[in-house]
Amino acid sequence: MAPIFHRSPHAQEETGTALSASILNRLQLFEFHECGWFPESFRNAITEILRVLGERLKVHHVILPVLERVLEEGKATAIVDLCSGAGGAVLGVQRALAARKKLVSVLLTDKYPNVPAFRAAQRDSGGWVRGYDGSVDATRLPEELAGVRTMFNSFHHFPPAVARGILADAFRTRQPIAIFETTERSILNTATNLPLSFLTMLALMPGMHDKRPEWWVFTYLVPLLPLAFGWDGLVSCLRSYTQEEFDELRKGLEDTTYRWRSGRLPVPRSPIHVNYFIGMPGSGAA
Repeated sequence: MAPIFHRSPHAQEETGTALSASILNRLQLFEFHECGWFPESFRNAITEILRVLGERLKVHHVILPVLERVLEEGKATAIVDLCSGAGGAVLGVQRALAARKKLVSVLLTDKYPNVPAFRAAQRDSGGWVRGYDGSVDATRLPEELAGVRTMFNSFHHFPPAVARGILADAFRTRQPIAIFETTERSILNTATNLPLSFLTMLALMPGMHDKRPEWWVFTYLVPLLPLAFGWDGLVSCLRSYTQEEFDELRKGLEDTTYRWRSGRLPVPRSPIHVNYFIGMPGSGAA
């Protein structure tokens, strides 16, 4: 279980309704797809279904204005995506930016790189999206990986000490960071996420790019993948940070040259909201 967080007097929101506190304690349980012993093929199936789900919900349209502002304030033409999985929302963001004649390159990174998905993204984007084949520690990025750092539905994976390390590395190197989360530690979300995630994998499997035989077997004949995905969805809610907890994590990581802001945006035609946390250096901190 995570340590107790205290409410920060500096909590702010930029857009939408403020993130509310939760009566559920944050629990640092495990998720199957981040375990080293979990078969790589199964891990790739879960990250791929997350990509398909993000595209169906068009989450990238919701976050696009926020990310565009970060890119403009940071005068950046590159995104370094952390904990990319199969690419997820950042792929839709890149396509939407390109459609607006804003050519921004994207580098996908992960602790366990999904190399086939990275290659497919590079092919589909004409080279504007590339994958970094080495394992990347989000708390200490290699110096050559410069640009706006993004995290889509991955920040909740990390316990407080590591989550703070991610924020601290962005602050130390004065790199912009944009964190987007669609999971929330509410009773409703937590109670419904396992069955809904189970059914989501059953419904969206045909839309996955890479249709491996074992994915079909362990989805429809022996439903191990839907069960693993359902468990991961439940745990994602229990691991999610509230606004107050995020404010605790970023304490001491702010000065006149680096500021934080946050907000909450609804996803149209769904009960989902996108919570975001932005760290900006330089002129963007004003």
